[in-house]
Amino acid sequence: MPVNRQFSASAARTSDQPTGFRNPWFQFVLNIIGVVIYELLLKAGAVATADSAKSWSWIGINALASPLTWLAIAVIVVDLVIWLYILRYIPLSIAFPLSRTVDVLVPISCWLILRETISPLRWCGIALVIVGLIIVAKPAAELEERL
Repeated sequence: MPVNRQFSASAARTSDQPTGFRNPWFQFVLNIIGVVIYELLLKAGAVATADSAKSWSWIGINALASPLTWLAIAVIVVDLVIWLYILRYIPLSIAFPLSRTVDVLVPISCWLILRETISPLRWCGIALVIVGLIIVAKPAAELEERL
């Protein structure tokens, strides 16, 4: 399929987006929240089952004994379905860079909820990601307005 035809097909899919709960941008926000939740659940499940005395603990397999880990896996599966839905309407070249919002939200959530520390260098990295997201979000917003 020629590139112009492929792009126009992608643009046509974006222009007839569902509204309300099925809106892909709303689903995008749910996807990001889901990623933050499953990362926190995986961490909690791994910590709850950490036992250096067990021979296989170094690979993290012990975490499968935690209900938190299984809940995280369920959230991952739901999140995958949401991501596939998002990609029906939002071009990957926009969706993927914007999905990196999790690179900001996960460390901040760990800092707020799990009381983990964030080094000054990591705060600088978070600031750089935010700047990058702003740079990427502007063309995404302009594309959305045109469609």
